[in-house]
Amino acid sequence: MDKDIDNVKDGEGSEWVQIECTYDSRIFYNPSNKYCIVKMKTSDITVPVEARSSRIYPDHQIRFTAVGYELPFTDAVKLVLEGVWEKGKYGMQLQVEQWKEVIPETESGVYNYLSSGLLKGIGSATAAEIVSRFGVDSLRVIEQEPEKLLDIRGITPDRLEEIKRSYAESRTLRHIITLLAPFKLTPKAAMRIYQFFGPACLDILKQSPYTLCRVPGFGFTRVDGIVQKNGCDLHDPMRVQGAIFCALQNAGTDGGHLYLEKPKLIAETLQLLNGRILAPNLRVKQEEIESALEKMVTDGIVVSAQDNIYTPRVFNQEDTVARIIAKLLIEKPPQEDISLILENVKRDLNVRLSAKQEDAVNAAFRNNISIITGSPGTGKTTVLKTILEVYRRLYPDRKMRLMAPPGRASRNMAESTGFKAAGTMHSHLGITNEEEDTPRNNGPLDADLIVVDEFSMVDMWLGWKVFF
Repeated sequence: MDKDIDNVKDGEGSEWVQIECTYDSRIFYNPSNKYCIVKMKTSDITVPVEARSSRIYPDHQIRFTAVGYELPFTDAVKLVLEGVWEKGKYGMQLQVEQWKEVIPETESGVYNYLSSGLLKGIGSATAAEIVSRFGVDSLRVIEQEPEKLLDIRGITPDRLEEIKRSYAESRTLRHIITLLAPFKLTPKAAMRIYQFFGPACLDILKQSPYTLCRVPGFGFTRVDGIVQKNGCDLHDPMRVQGAIFCALQNAGTDGGHLYLEKPKLIAETLQLLNGRILAPNLRVKQEEIESALEKMVTDGIVVSAQDNIYTPRVFNQEDTVARIIAKLLIEKPPQEDISLILENVKRDLNVRLSAKQEDAVNAAFRNNISIITGSPGTGKTTVLKTILEVYRRLYPDRKMRLMAPPGRASRNMAESTGFKAAGTMHSHLGITNEEEDTPRNNGPLDADLIVVDEFSMVDMWLGWKVFF
C-alpha cells in the first residue's frame, strides 16, 4: 500500500503555508521514487526561526530545508512550495505537498524557465533561439502550436516529441493536483496516477473520480466519501465498478488472495457500497453489481476465470509465472553424474545424509526447479549446503545467487550455508517496492543457480519478479 497516497497529511495540527523561494542546493535524492531533500532560499520572513539555517549568507536570504518528491534542482525559476512545517530527527523542515513554478511574463523569465533543465530536449542555446523567435509567447507556442518549434535550428521531429512529452507531463501533473485538490495529493501520488492512466488521465478522472479506485492506495471509502460530498448518485455504475475493483484489491492486501469467487466478490462489494447507507430504499442491489461486473469483464477491467475474478495485473502475473514454471518442469537440464563429487562433499563437510536427503540432492541436479520442504530439524539446511557445495565443485565458473524475502532470513541463510553473498530478494532483483511494477529490463537474473529460502513468504508480485 502506498502510504504517500493513503496516509497523506491533511494539515490538521499544522498550518498550511505557501513559501515563494528559489533552489539553493541538493541534500539528498532517490532516483527510484524521486524523493528529495533540498535547501531553499527565500526572503519570506514567515519561515519559522527554528527552520532557518544559522549560517549568514552574503545575499542575506533565509535558508531552510524542504522535503518532497521531484522538486526541481534549478535556481533558474522561482518556486511556490505548499505544505506544512514539521519537526523531525533533523530539525524543522517544510514537508512539501505540492509546488509550482513562478515564470515571469518577460523574455528573460521565459528563457530562464526553458533553459532550467525542467523540460527535456531544451538546453540554453535552444532556449535562446526559441525566445528570440517567439518572445513571451514561447510557452503558448510549446503548448498549442509545438510544430512551429521545428523551425528552430537543432530541433528535429524526435527532439520535438521529447519536448512535447516533457511539457505535457509537467502541465498534466499540476492539473491532476488541481483537479483532485480534495484528496490532498503529493506530487508523487500525482505522478503515480499519470503513470497508471497515461496522458489521457485528466479526461478519465473528469468522467469519473471513482476510476481512482484502480490505483493502488486509493481505497473506495476515501474516494466515495469525497465524491458523495458533491452529490454523486449512489447507483452510478462507475461507483459500483469502483467498489468492485476495491473489493478485489482489499482481498489481496488484507487477505493475501489473488482473486475472489464471484459470490464472495458480490458480497464484499455490497458491504462497501451500502455499509454507510441507512435507508434500505437507497441501497445498491445485487443485480446492479452483477450488471456492472459483467461490463467490467467485457471491457477488460477485471478478468473472470471460471467465475474467479482477478484484477488484470494479478491475473497476468499468475498466468505468466505458471507458464514459466510449467516450461521449466517440462524441460530437463543436462544430466550429470554427481555421485563421486557427492561422496567427496559428504566426507569434506563431515555430513551423513539419509536416503531422502540424498534423493533431494540428486533431484536438484535432475530438474530445473526443486522444492525442499520439511519440518524444523529435518535437515533442510544440510541438504542445501550439500547442493551448493556439489554445484560449486561441478561448475566452478558458474554463478549462484542465494536470497530470501526478509533480511533476517537472508542473514540466517548466509550464516547456515557459509555463502556470505546471500541477500534479500529485493537487493538481488534491484527493486525497492511494488511501485516498480515492471519486469526487469535486463532479462533474467544473471545466475546459473538461484536458491530462494522462505519461499512461502513470497507474494505473487515478488514471485513474478523472480521468474519474469
